[in-house]
Amino acid sequence: MEITYPFAKVFTDNTNKLNVFFLHDTQHTTFEQIGDIGNGIVDFCELDFTKVLDKIKSSSTITVSEQNFENIKKIFWNAVDLLKDKHSYVHFFLNSEILRTFYASQKTKVEMVDYLIFLFHYYANLQKTYSDALEMSLNKEVLTEYTLAERYMMFCNLTPTFTHHMLRSMYGIAPISYGKFDTSKLIAFDDPKDVDTRKVLQNIHRDSNYEVSMWQYFAIQSLEEMLYLEFMEMIKRGILVKRCALCDKLFVLADKRKRDYCDRIYKNNRTCKQVGAKMKFNKSVGEDKFLQEFQRIYNRMYSRYYRIDAWDSECETNKLSEKEFREWSALASKLRLDYKAGSINGDEMIDALSKSTEY
Repeated sequence: MEITYPFAKVFTDNTNKLNVFFLHDTQHTTFEQIGDIGNGIVDFCELDFTKVLDKIKSSSTITVSEQNFENIKKIFWNAVDLLKDKHSYVHFFLNSEILRTFYASQKTKVEMVDYLIFLFHYYANLQKTYSDALEMSLNKEVLTEYTLAERYMMFCNLTPTFTHHMLRSMYGIAPISYGKFDTSKLIAFDDPKDVDTRKVLQNIHRDSNYEVSMWQYFAIQSLEEMLYLEFMEMIKRGILVKRCALCDKLFVLADKRKRDYCDRIYKNNRTCKQVGAKMKFNKSVGEDKFLQEFQRIYNRMYSRYYRIDAWDSECETNKLSEKEFREWSALASKLRLDYKAGSINGDEMIDALSKSTEY
């Protein structure tokens, strides 16, 4: 499949960072080092697409014509710009899809609009897929009796289409010094003709362990491809996630240090880490007997959900459908949040949780 602009070249190295060249067109490229790996997916799962989808909803009620097509295009540009400062790469890839659709496709105007409406909804729905992927495969407090490899296979068996992804990889000369991407050797230029190629190559190869500092990169054209790449790097490197003991949202465990709170703003411009440490009713799972019991019940329900599909068991007793599990999980999450906020006590949370499992 031909690679068309805009797209991204993503280099990985032996650090927990993604080195990304965003190629806007043949003349304009920007570089961003994204780290730690996993934050992109976690932040994507927490994005609120409501305003974006509301914005493009108006385009579905307009009859597409030559006269109003420019106004319809503005609706999509305005919608994607709502994400501009909210995520490091979601805006780039959605913006790229709009560019390719309007200026590089053979679709009719009606087909363009229909495709983009579908695409925005499709990407919003990907949040559920990757939330499940993080929770089942990488949450260090879920299904702890299984290895990471086993949990990843369980997720793949429950979501078979996930394993159908294919990424295009290529090789390019890159400033890799002793296994790490050396950003100090990157150069910025307005016109490629102004670059002293020989001098640049000498500089790149100076600290290389190879005859030619050739490195594999991934050519990424869509948000879905980027999410898949980052998630697979998390699996490969064993990068885990955990729920914040205060806001209950997932965050990335970048190293082995014990952490219970994330760095998101909680209130009054203070983070969960700053606020949570001083709130005695917020304890980690390891310190709180009620949260321990909550996790035990949650893991049992999770096991009922995945059991048949994951391990091909012939026993169908106690099997939960996806719809049943999602309804129960939403209720369980609310109870946990209410407990952490002090709205209910531990006995009330466990009692309500236990009754909710009886069906």
